[in-house]
Amino acid sequence: MNDAHFNRLFALARSGKLSRRQILETGLRLGLASPIIASLIDAAPRSVVAAPAAPSKDPAALPARQESSGALQVIITSGTEDIDPHYSYSTLSSTVALAVYEGLVTLKGESTDEFEPMLAESWEVSEDQSTYTFKLYPDVLFQDETPANAQAVKDSYTRWIELEGSPVNVITRFCDSPDKMEVVDDTTLRFNLGSPQPLFLAAMASSYGPSVISPTAIAENATEEDPYAHEWARTFAVGSGPYILESNSINEGLVLSRYEGYHRGWDGNHFDQIIFRVVPEDSTRRQLLERGEADAAAFNLTVDAVAAMRDNPALQVVEYPSSAVSWAILNAPRLLTPEVRQGLSYAFPYDEVQNVVFQGLLQRSGPIAEGVRGYDPDVFVYPTDLDRARELVIAGGFAEGDVFEYMVDANDEREQTIAQLFQANIQQMGFGLEILAVDYATVESTIFGDAPAEEKPHIIGGWGWWPDYNDPWNQLWPNFTEANIGNGGSNAGAWVNPRFEEIMAEAENYEDEERLAELMIEAQNILTEQDPPAIYYGQIIRYTVLGANIQGFVPNPLYLDSFNFYGMSRASS
Repeated sequence: MNDAHFNRLFALARSGKLSRRQILETGLRLGLASPIIASLIDAAPRSVVAAPAAPSKDPAALPARQESSGALQVIITSGTEDIDPHYSYSTLSSTVALAVYEGLVTLKGESTDEFEPMLAESWEVSEDQSTYTFKLYPDVLFQDETPANAQAVKDSYTRWIELEGSPVNVITRFCDSPDKMEVVDDTTLRFNLGSPQPLFLAAMASSYGPSVISPTAIAENATEEDPYAHEWARTFAVGSGPYILESNSINEGLVLSRYEGYHRGWDGNHFDQIIFRVVPEDSTRRQLLERGEADAAAFNLTVDAVAAMRDNPALQVVEYPSSAVSWAILNAPRLLTPEVRQGLSYAFPYDEVQNVVFQGLLQRSGPIAEGVRGYDPDVFVYPTDLDRARELVIAGGFAEGDVFEYMVDANDEREQTIAQLFQANIQQMGFGLEILAVDYATVESTIFGDAPAEEKPHIIGGWGWWPDYNDPWNQLWPNFTEANIGNGGSNAGAWVNPRFEEIMAEAENYEDEERLAELMIEAQNILTEQDPPAIYYGQIIRYTVLGANIQGFVPNPLYLDSFNFYGMSRASS
């Protein structure tokens, strides 16, 4: 190998543009000796290579390891192009963020409104809930050995605000300027929010956004064209969490390794590695779990597979109520009147969807899930009534024989089945339902695109939402307000209700829980019985499949498809 090739490889390794695996494979292909390959790996940034960063404390001061659980292999359907927690809304990116990064606080166990420490060991809230003061654990280091102190948190959150990525509203709803963050001392950060904000702690515990990234890593990878180093953070990561990102491939998956310097230490039984393995095929994912060749999968199996796995002693199926609700979007301008949308809601095959298609992994609800603040246990829920449905559709301006368009993801077998069941009901009423089966990218572009409602189908199936944190405004506002018609919003049905707009304006800055509950009862009645913008399937029951020997997993209704990796282990055989 000539010097130019070696220098080029050395430069790529040092810049962090090659993972440890890529360095190793390239070195072997070029015939380099093992010591030279080792020197190239050593030249790579610690956030890229597998070798753990130096501990944040004297190793003698950290609790000794008791035993190791080895590697936990998690099956996923695909990788993600962006794991930047300040930019991406990907479920996988939030799962990775909860392992690699830390925020100030996190949700406690299965609760959606109780919190426990992460970087902050304690916090104080002013009486009027306008000022939040966080006391950080001292001497915490990021995985690049730089201090994770109050200034670092402020710098990281300043990036979050100024980058203006998808999850930015999680913080800017409450803290819209870095000037509202005050570094009191090295371990004290105060948020002076200017008005009562009872939901601020909930927002800071979200899995979307509040991750603290090493400001040094950002600065080292920033460019004039990319001052926030977003291109670097799409693929790499440096946090203060228990696991270091070792490798990241959209086609193969990700590998996380234990960060020896993690400030909570490694006393007890923990996993050394977390391996996310990309397996696109449904049947293969099932086989790997059943053969014990994989340890975990979250909500990416067929309902038939889940039903079979419930009776498999080698596996455990953990089912839990999520904060997610599924629905079909109704195109308000094309469906003319609330009566027509009410009629289509009465026409939907709820029992078959709940019991046959979802096989019980669905609980009837309105647009807000049980367990989310503002949920109304007495919300109006439509029964299937085809006579009433026909009456309302005709009263709303349609005639027998008219045909409705129903867009659905062609690759989603469950949604295809729902569309066919609905089609049978519509035909029985004397109308037609044309199923438009398209790829998922087309579904998304139709929902988030700027095309007028007149150019979109009457109904778009298989949609849904869950909030970033425990708040009904955060669930409803993105989907059902005028501000979210076009411009990347998800109100694809162009539904507008003046009274609902007033409720959302008040709920955004509410100060009293009782008043919020009153507003949400009215809002949910508008969204269901009075003027439905959607047909609500119901609240999704989420599941995670684990090997029988995996212990310590705690699901949370807001951290969907995620894992509390640090608290998990493999039982001794």
